[in-house]
Amino acid sequence: MKRARLVLAAGLAGSLAAASLPARAAELCLQFDGASCALSGDTGFFRFLGAKLPKSPKKAVALHGRACGTGVVTGTAVRNADDTLVNVAATFVCDATPGLVSAAIAPATTGIGSAHTGDASFGTFDLPTSCTVTIVDCAGEPGTP
Repeated sequence: MKRARLVLAAGLAGSLAAASLPARAAELCLQFDGASCALSGDTGFFRFLGAKLPKSPKKAVALHGRACGTGVVTGTAVRNADDTLVNVAATFVCDATPGLVSAAIAPATTGIGSAHTGDASFGTFDLPTSCTVTIVDCAGEPGTP
């Protein structure tokens, strides 16, 4: 009887410990690069914390997170009225240098590995450069093991 209570108590403790772990928030990670893109590699990696692309037409979600590992990024994602794409636009600071990015995520229901069009300006804001924007696994963030 005493052993049964110990086993039950150990099982409950394990269940409670697992239940108390915080749920991992949805995250969206984008990699900007390309032959004529102003960004590439670590500088082109953006992690939007707690973000999911909007699921309904004409809906917008606020984006915030990290740029190039230690920088900051804020922006917005908006699903267009005919439900075919999501426009993402954000400003960021990386190594004390400001930048702008935008992407057209089409189709709007894409997943990790899908490539899209976008543009970026980094340091100078004369003309944005054309980029390939890939939705990537957030495990590849620069500076993380």
